[in-house]
Amino acid sequence: MLNKKLEIYSNNIPIDFLKKFFKVFPNNLPNYFKDIPKKCPFSRFRSDNTLRTCSGIINYYKKAIVFLSPFDIEFVIENDQVFVKFGNMNFNGIHFHANNQFLDYVKNKKYLCISKLIFGIFLKSNVPLLITNPTWALNDFEILPGIINAETAMELNLFLPIKKEDKNIFIKQNTPLCIIHMETEKNVNIVFNKNKYEPSLENGLVYIFSSLKNKLLKNKYNL
Repeated sequence: MLNKKLEIYSNNIPIDFLKKFFKVFPNNLPNYFKDIPKKCPFSRFRSDNTLRTCSGIINYYKKAIVFLSPFDIEFVIENDQVFVKFGNMNFNGIHFHANNQFLDYVKNKKYLCISKLIFGIFLKSNVPLLITNPTWALNDFEILPGIINAETAMELNLFLPIKKEDKNIFIKQNTPLCIIHMETEKNVNIVFNKNKYEPSLENGLVYIFSSLKNKLLKNKYNL
């Protein structure tokens, strides 16, 4: 059977530098995982195991690509305004969704706004890509989930909600930003393309106001 393929382009960050921030098993496990013993300290029974022997988390990461932050990123929130810095360079990698697009309709009013991290990274795949929060990393922030239909290359944008109580969010370089799962049981070849991706070559959001009709997936479940 032919392998599936994930092709990664980078229009801003040099691709040879970027590739070390995409991790697969076993290098994608949380940093603390290696420090966990297989048996609970002072355990009395064979069943007294730790997370180290949990097939659920091990299989989760065997199926996962973890994307780490290429930058130190800092959010400073003052008087309902958000200021963002990416490393020590003038990198404009942030966008904010107007609250009337989403938050105004949410009953939970603890959120100030939804930020969008934009790195100029494009993903192309012949199977859908499930993007989720790296929950097991236990970060002080969260990333909202979504699915990318990337038969034609799509930009990897990450949505980070900012709470009204937040004053400072610091994301250190190499912090897990998201998990990428591919909807396939076949082996996957990951290719880092040295060419920059030109969105204007395909009929995506460059030429039309919405790609919703072109990107919707078929219903998967019957009940």
